[in-house]
Amino acid sequence: MTKFDPKEWQGTICGEYKLSMLLGQGRAGGVFIAENVKTKELAALKIYSPGRYAEAAQAIARERESLHHPSIVPQLASGAIRDGYFYTVQEYAAYKQVGGRNDHDCLNLEEYLNQSPGFLEEDVIADLLTQLTDALTYAHSAADLPYGGINPHGIMIVEGSGTSAGRPLVRLTDIGLPAVRTPNDPDDAYISPEEIQGSPTVQSDIFAMGAICHLMLTGAPPQGEIASLSTMRNDIAPGWEGLIFRSLSYSLSERYANYQEFLRAITHVDDIPPVVREEHSTNIWFYLSCLICVLLVLGFAFKDQLRDRFPFLEKVFPSNIIKPLPPETKKEEPPKQTKQTEAPAKAQAAETTEQKPAEQKPKTEDFSDIGSLKIVSDPPKEEEKKSDDLLTTADAALSGMTKEKEEAEKAAKEAAEKIAAEKAAIEKAAAEKLAAEKAEAEKAAKEAAEKLAVEKAAAEKAAKEEAEKLAAQKAQVEQAAKEAAKEAVDKLAAKVDEAVLGKAEEAPAEYTVKKGDSLWAIARNYKLKVEDIKKWNGMSDNSLKPGMVLKLKEPAEAAPETKAAEPETKETSESAEESGDGTYTVQNGDTYYSLGKKFGIGAEKLKEINDGQELKAGQVIKVRE
Repeated sequence: MTKFDPKEWQGTICGEYKLSMLLGQGRAGGVFIAENVKTKELAALKIYSPGRYAEAAQAIARERESLHHPSIVPQLASGAIRDGYFYTVQEYAAYKQVGGRNDHDCLNLEEYLNQSPGFLEEDVIADLLTQLTDALTYAHSAADLPYGGINPHGIMIVEGSGTSAGRPLVRLTDIGLPAVRTPNDPDDAYISPEEIQGSPTVQSDIFAMGAICHLMLTGAPPQGEIASLSTMRNDIAPGWEGLIFRSLSYSLSERYANYQEFLRAITHVDDIPPVVREEHSTNIWFYLSCLICVLLVLGFAFKDQLRDRFPFLEKVFPSNIIKPLPPETKKEEPPKQTKQTEAPAKAQAAETTEQKPAEQKPKTEDFSDIGSLKIVSDPPKEEEKKSDDLLTTADAALSGMTKEKEEAEKAAKEAAEKIAAEKAAIEKAAAEKLAAEKAEAEKAAKEAAEKLAVEKAAAEKAAKEEAEKLAAQKAQVEQAAKEAAKEAVDKLAAKVDEAVLGKAEEAPAEYTVKKGDSLWAIARNYKLKVEDIKKWNGMSDNSLKPGMVLKLKEPAEAAPETKAAEPETKETSESAEESGDGTYTVQNGDTYYSLGKKFGIGAEKLKEINDGQELKAGQVIKVRE
């Protein structure tokens, strides 16, 4: 596995977030403070090293982003990056606004306990465990997340003036990630035997919460045999010890079976009987055997000293030292003298310079003194006359040849000029024809390119419209599937609650909050919504106090005359349209599935009577045939 180096990541950008300061580093990777490059909001970005943690985080990324619970830190984004690394972006819990303020502290559970002045009180421990159980119940009912991996480092505690009456709040991170064991790791106290074998269940989380309960009660995780809590604290109910014993049982049949049983044990801890411990009788033979073994070990360790001091122990501790033989004496041979043979054979190369014979140039006759020759006798006059006539004839012939040569050269020049002119005309015509053909080809190519560009733009536009249409249809299908899945989960959760807790009672008009109650549990017991309870009671958060009286039914509506005096709202006009002409104006977030459910008609039927057109805000559609 690639070793994680935080220096390589600081300042880099993952998705829409830029990494700045390192918050912490562990076996899985590191956590940085990151800033959204667009909104400038801070977040906690965790980088997982390639391997088991990165694969597990990537497998549950989509499910983690779908969780929305006040005790679970929301996951904002995720994605794969270079070399097999994976990152998740979570809300930075230290800057989470609670009650409209952000002047509170946020520490993990271990840091929170280390900064506490003393042991936590029972009601605080019960409240924190209730919040933790409530968050885990919601997470595993709303998403298909694997169990296990619960430890104090993934449990954040928010406390400060921004919280409700200074009440510490649980914010859970890293749900569904597997636990990794290392030698002498204190987190091993929170890992159940079946989780170590790679097959965690819901009872693995019960085991981890039992160890966390021991940590909050005593300040330390359980190690080995669980000590009696009464020796550490005398201000708590004896039932806490029984709760921890049953939660940490290695037998699954003796451990709490689910979150509901564990939550009941927390709320009724006073009714849990104390643990009966067996008394172990002291066996003197056991200690005597241990003493003999220690003496034997010491005897073998110091046998040489004991044998030298007490010779009779030679038989008990025989000497097994082999003494070395005296070294053999070897005859020294006189060193051989090596004769050095000198062979100064120096070969002197006699340089013989062979002189090449000088090249003899052939002799040429020298006629330079031809003018000095003397004519011995003059030629006869007849011969001189004949020679003159011959010279005249030769001159005449030579002049005629010169004239013919000039005429021939002139004719050849004229012919060459004519050929050159014809060649230039042919080349010009060919060039003009070629230029015209080239221009026509370029024009045709340009027209073809423009046509292809228009066809490409039209194809891209059609593809984009088709993609947008498919994306819209996909979003509608996903929304419908999500709503159907949520409805199925709600129905299944209702059946499970009815099977485990019994059939839900009819909600009374008012309800008095008891110790360990939460808005989510009350809403689930009476088949109500948390938002409705908060709306009816004017609540801004989910905090409850024992003794608080909650209204569980919607207050009576105002008198008819008062209501008639109010101006007609948009919703009223839309209702009139729905009941009148059977049409409806589409709002943001509407889908065929949600509208079909609202008007009591199937989603496919509703889509069919509207010709399958996409839904857009402000669009008027038919809701009746």
